[in-house]
Amino acid sequence: MWFTGKYALHVDDKGRLRIPQRFREAMVTTQIYAMYSAGGCISFITNEEHESLMNSFRSMVTLAETPAIRASRVIMSNTAPITEDSQGRFTLPADLKEKAALGKDVIFVGMGNKIELWDPQRFEDNISGVDYDYYGKDKFEGIDGGIVF
Repeated sequence: MWFTGKYALHVDDKGRLRIPQRFREAMVTTQIYAMYSAGGCISFITNEEHESLMNSFRSMVTLAETPAIRASRVIMSNTAPITEDSQGRFTLPADLKEKAALGKDVIFVGMGNKIELWDPQRFEDNISGVDYDYYGKDKFEGIDGGIVF
């Protein structure tokens, strides 16, 4: 499974959205996780990718206070399983929506083994190299490749 492409969608009046059909069909998993990620977006990962990520964290268990441990706290405390209704819609936890600055318009971006969900302006700033602030930015910048899944 490899995700590529970009889709602009709208959040409905009840705050629900759905993963674009092309992405969702390729996921071949019943459990999907929403995870706050570097850049201030939300990443959607399969159960298999979630297990791989947890194994990465397991290998970092240490008593030392390191940049990777601080970033792990941000990631692990802001990861949640999503539950889709019969039409494939879901509602994100309010704290994740707030941290990712999501409004009515959103962009889904295929990023290899994960799908990212962005506020459109934040996405444009990110790919243009514009410096902007977001929750946990200092923690993510301190990782230096220390978390890989």
